[in-house]
Amino acid sequence: MRTAVGLILSGLALYPMLAAQTASVKADAGPDESISQTYIALDQDCRSLVNKRADPTKAIAACRKVADEADKFEPQSHFVTRRAAYVFYTLALIQGKQIQDAVAVGDKAVAVVLLGHDDGSGSSAAYSARGQAKALAGDLAGADLDLEKAESYERRALSGPAGQSMSSQYTRVLKGLLNFHAQVLSAMGKKSAADIKLDQANKPVSGASLRRHMFIGNLTDGWPSA
Repeated sequence: MRTAVGLILSGLALYPMLAAQTASVKADAGPDESISQTYIALDQDCRSLVNKRADPTKAIAACRKVADEADKFEPQSHFVTRRAAYVFYTLALIQGKQIQDAVAVGDKAVAVVLLGHDDGSGSSAAYSARGQAKALAGDLAGADLDLEKAESYERRALSGPAGQSMSSQYTRVLKGLLNFHAQVLSAMGKKSAADIKLDQANKPVSGASLRRHMFIGNLTDGWPSA
């Protein structure tokens, strides 16, 4: 089963996740959010190497330095900074085919999101990075759950305040998520569910339409079922 998963997913592990990080709106920064120029330089080096996808060994080494520095921040501070560090380290490990380590670092990214201080796109990035790692590790059920959460957060980002100005980037990320999720579902033997994801990926998506959908959903949440 794991071999089949690898054959199906190996070419899709890095769908436009990086755009989620570039496009992510920073959550409100408190007074403890200052970071040093040294950290910024390390972070830029990590992101550049991950974006280039040319040398996974260098990318892993660079992003490990950033993650190690992020570990030094207080647990109740630097939420966006720490999540981003762990997401990029996860992606570097995926590029280097160190999949179990990628899952472990992805867990750290999601743990920061669960503290509740991130925005929709950043939260999506954490779940989608871990979802990729889980899929490549053969944990398709876990990947399915993570990708569902990632899609939900990305839709929230599209329907939120930044959804209009970042619509193109967020839409590209959401479509990439849906396509990758379809591959995971196909590997699980869930063809009907995969077809639904592909159909969603091929439909136009806009922040306005998502806001209308969410509004109607909120109105009908309390209605009794037939």
